Order: sequence, then structure tokens, then C-alpha cells
Amino acid sequence: MAETRTYKNELDLKAYLNELTPDIDTDYTVKVNTKEQTLTDDDIAADVALLSGKYNKSEIRHLFDLQAQAVAAAAASGYNIATQLCYVQPMASGVIMEEELSAPVDREKVKVYASLRPGTVLKQAMEQTKLTLFMQPAATGPHIAGMVSAEYADADATTRAPMGASGMAVITGNGLKLVGKDASVGITLTSVADTSKSFFIPASRVSPNTPKKLQFVLPAGITEGQWTVKVTTQFSTGNYNTKEPRTFELHRPIYIGVAPEGGGSEGGNTGGGGGLDENPLG
Repeated sequence: MAETRTYKNELDLKAYLNELTPDIDTDYTVKVNTKEQTLTDDDIAADVALLSGKYNKSEIRHLFDLQAQAVAAAAASGYNIATQLCYVQPMASGVIMEEELSAPVDREKVKVYASLRPGTVLKQAMEQTKLTLFMQPAATGPHIAGMVSAEYADADATTRAPMGASGMAVITGNGLKLVGKDASVGITLTSVADTSKSFFIPASRVSPNTPKKLQFVLPAGITEGQWTVKVTTQFSTGNYNTKEPRTFELHRPIYIGVAPEGGGSEGGNTGGGGGLDENPLG
């Protein structure tokens, strides 16, 4: 029997002290406290089957598959698609030279993708959902605010360059200083696509190494895509270290390379960062 879920149309919002404004201690950032379970097509199909009272989950799932194929084919054929759930628009980006105009399109230079926006039903549901706000207790261990490239893409230093292999990156937050004799102390980057692929950056390769900022060179072997970020340290306030190392994981992956619009890391940062819009180096 399918699992029954009760939807309350209510979002819990967590308020965190804003780590990006150290001179102001009364402002907070707000994030949704999402559920641990990620719902799949099968889960939603089961919900739809219960709502219909007529069709079973496998029939609904089959229709989902057909809809996905139809929408994908339409978008790949140049159509905009407006459904109650989302609005889909085919997009392209890239720069080519005049002599390439008559040649086959180089897929390394020209990227095509789909941009998704909320449809009428989804937008209405989000506007009408009840909001409950509570303060997130201060983290007892390291807290990561985000990770971005330490380099800029323009001379005015207004746009972050994408993160890439052998490039400089910076993690900002609180309680991050890498100290302690435990072998786990350091930064761990793990590929979302292949969790067996991981890189460890020890404290000796991090400079500056402070409670609010860790700067380091990205490994030469790191590849384009999404990566999880973990910081492990025995750092504590005062003149002593914790007996056991403590670890904090950035709640969303960072993106190595140019994140596709409408995808990649949360926050839509073309530099592939973890959503830091302020200058973390200031």
C-alpha cells in the first residue's frame, strides 16, 4: 500500500544570524526547513492516484512518463510550454566566431538548456502557504555560509569567476579554522554524480585559515559539476580545542564550472558558488 502523506500547506522558516554582516548582530537570513525525504515521480503518482480514486499508481506514473517525454520533445523543438505546474522555455548561450556560422554547431561552445519558472498552480500554492518562523540555534560546530571563487571575471571585481580545477576558492562562515591533530581535520569535496570521487584539502594547504574564512587551491583533478562541501575541525572558542572533531556540510552543493541557468547550485550563481551574493573577502 502506498505511503500516505498529509500536506499542510505550511512552510517552516529558519532564521540564521547573517554571517556576511559581522558589524551588524541583529540581522538574520531566512531559509526553508525542508523535509528530509525527497519525493520522486513514484511518490507523486501515488498521491495523484489517491486523489483520483480511479487510477492506480502505475497508470499515473505511465502518464507522468509520457508527459515528461512530450514536454521534453516540445522544448527540444523550440516550443515554450506553459502548464499549471511550470513554464518551460528553451534557452541557448555561448559565443562563436563569424567563420563558424556555416560550420556544424560546436556543442562545447554553445550550450542549450531549458529554463523553468513556476506555473499558475505552483505560484498560487507558494503564495498562499502558511509561514512559521523560528530562530535556528547558533551552530555549536563549524558553520559554512557559502563557497565561491576567490577570483573575479571582470576588472571591476563585481562578478565572480566560475570555480575550476587549480583555481583559488574561498569558504566563509563561522568557527571554520582548521586546527587539531585528528586526521579528519580539513576540507572534503565530494562529487554528487560519483560519490566515490572525493578530494581532501588539509589545513597545511589552506591560507588564510581563520574562523571566518578558508582559502585554498582547488585540486587539479576536480571536474565540472556539483560537489558537496564539508569542513571538519577541532576548533573552539577560547584557548582550547574540542576533544572530538566536528563537521559541518554545506546544505546545498556548489558547482564547479559554469552552472547552467535554471539549474546547478541553489541561488543561480553563475560562478557556481553556494549562494553568496555578498563579498566574502571583504
